[in-house]
Amino acid sequence: MDISIEGISKTFGETTALESVDLSVPSGRLATLLGASGCGKTTLLRIIAGFETADTGAIRFGERDIAKVPVWKRRIGFVFQSYALWPHMTVAENVAYGLRLRKLSKEAVADKVAAGLAMVGLTGREQHRPGQLSGGQQQRVALARALALEPDVLLMDEPLSNLDARLRVEMRREIRRIQQETGITAVYVTHDQDEALEISDLVAVMNGGRVEQIGAPEDVYERPETTFVASFVGSVTLLRGQVTDDGELALPSGGKVGFGRPLGQAGAAVHVALRPEDLRIVENGQALFTGKVVRSSFQGSSRESVAELPGGELLSFEHRRPLPTGATVGLAADRFTVIGQDTGVA
Repeated sequence: MDISIEGISKTFGETTALESVDLSVPSGRLATLLGASGCGKTTLLRIIAGFETADTGAIRFGERDIAKVPVWKRRIGFVFQSYALWPHMTVAENVAYGLRLRKLSKEAVADKVAAGLAMVGLTGREQHRPGQLSGGQQQRVALARALALEPDVLLMDEPLSNLDARLRVEMRREIRRIQQETGITAVYVTHDQDEALEISDLVAVMNGGRVEQIGAPEDVYERPETTFVASFVGSVTLLRGQVTDDGELALPSGGKVGFGRPLGQAGAAVHVALRPEDLRIVENGQALFTGKVVRSSFQGSSRESVAELPGGELLSFEHRRPLPTGATVGLAADRFTVIGQDTGVA
């Protein structure tokens, strides 16, 4: 089931929550709404679900305009941040709740409950109550309940935010497996960039009620279109400057950097985005940048350090061997992105 969102706007009093949002999710894909708190991502999800009404715009599931369709007729499954399980009911009763409201036969309900719990790996836990389960198991029950209804669209509002780091990784992979196996169209809300990059077919980065960029995870990370997207998705250094007549970058401090190709039209104000993993230590004669290490951190598979350039700019880079504070390093860039749209930083 395709989802088409066109020109959705929403205000609460004097506050603009969403402003002319457009988004298309092809059938069978998982799209993530990624952004900081207050960016409008949950409001957009609630409008898709029917819990909120947009001021302007249209939402279609396939060819059907659902703007005025009540929640219970939209054929959606919704997984809440808080799980929203009935504590006095067993696992099986929680999963069966929506099915019984549809007045299915006892046999049909039992079959669907068994299939749903098998899908999320909870066969044998049917008679447990939510309080007897771990957070990850409770979230599996919530997911089974949503999918048992065989919805056209699955909506998930920060479903893993209450789990610890290890369980978050485990559960996001489980959600992705189930989504791919069922082929359901899904919209997922999160503020966690790692989560978004790992599970999504499409990532929509939101800022101030607008979608700043939509694309495959690789495109959003490697080819950010705005300064906000570059700074919000992953670690990055943004060098601000003006393109010189010979295509180099003139820094505010007075320095000039050549990147091996013209950065744009002469006189244009741009930012050059540099990811830490795209910078490597080289001999001074090959260096694009030279600076002094001001801090360093060990991150398991690598180390990340920050070098201060002569003009005061700070440049993050990855490396393997320890570097002492104050050491002089030469750095070359294997990849960089020129960004012309300055929308602030995260």
